[in-house]
Amino acid sequence: MNDPLFKAHCKDTFPREFAYKPLPGESPLNVVRIRQVNSLDALNRLINTFSNRQGLYVSVYAYSMPANPFRHLIYDTAIIDRLYFDFDSKDDLSLAIHETSIAADALEDRGIESIQYFSGQKGTACYIDFPPTEIAPENKKDVLGLVWDLINDGMGLQLHTLDGGSVRGDIARVSRLPNTKHQSGLYCIPLEKSELLRGAGNIHRLAQKPRRNFDLEERIKENIRSNSTTVPGLLRALEELIIIRKEEAEETKSKLIIRKSQNTRGFVTQEQIQRARSFPISEILGNKKMTRCPFHNDVIPSLSIDHKRGLWHCFACNRSGNVIQLVMKLEGLSFKSAVKKLGR
Repeated sequence: MNDPLFKAHCKDTFPREFAYKPLPGESPLNVVRIRQVNSLDALNRLINTFSNRQGLYVSVYAYSMPANPFRHLIYDTAIIDRLYFDFDSKDDLSLAIHETSIAADALEDRGIESIQYFSGQKGTACYIDFPPTEIAPENKKDVLGLVWDLINDGMGLQLHTLDGGSVRGDIARVSRLPNTKHQSGLYCIPLEKSELLRGAGNIHRLAQKPRRNFDLEERIKENIRSNSTTVPGLLRALEELIIIRKEEAEETKSKLIIRKSQNTRGFVTQEQIQRARSFPISEILGNKKMTRCPFHNDVIPSLSIDHKRGLWHCFACNRSGNVIQLVMKLEGLSFKSAVKKLGR
């Protein structure tokens, strides 16, 4: 089986990781992984070999080639060029379809284009493709986790079917290959937005056979061009937030050590920082989940607020932070001064 959708889905970029669902009596693991697929030809051979399995998968990301070709892939070398969100509902496929659709609309409103897939039985997925974006290896999981938080909580959508838990920030995640058969007998296929909106019955009809009339390669290229500024800018802003958090943690650790000496005057404590972080961001920005950004001339509200976690991000100017960084930027205060002001 040599399908052009395999090349398009993988962006013809390797190495990746191949996985399959086991047959009854095989490994009890959820998926069995075969690491380091180094080419499209190798992927096609594995697809043919394991074509009778109940599901075929490939890693969402390509990785840097190990110096030793016999070594396992090093997940921290994931080349970040795609965001993947899975919407699953065991009881109601229509709910997963609906939530995928409204998430895609919300992303599009913020200048982010996506492609939707039907996974083969109980759910749909949303893929966001963009140019490879440099993120320090030690920050990749945290950045991807914050992106998941923005989709799940930051856009005010109240999603119920978005796959979370252990997959939040997972850079070793695998996803179904398009045009491969699910154990239900239906195929995993890419969808046009209009097809998604026609509901579960229409999608089931389309998924009776592989999708041959969908130019996935061109769609991915179009999305990479469309997302070339917005998504990398978002990821860099979130990485800056991660770095600030780590610096705060190190600063707090150092100050706690200093507190053990007699010279503790002028330092903020961990308790003060925690109290400042718990300050309701709504008292500064209001109760809405989307509002106008105070840092630029914002005509259409583009500042997303996660009230539960006390986080904010502007999809227009790519500034992000927590309530402490918000006060620092709004009032031109130092970290210590902002903490003390919020912790009163």
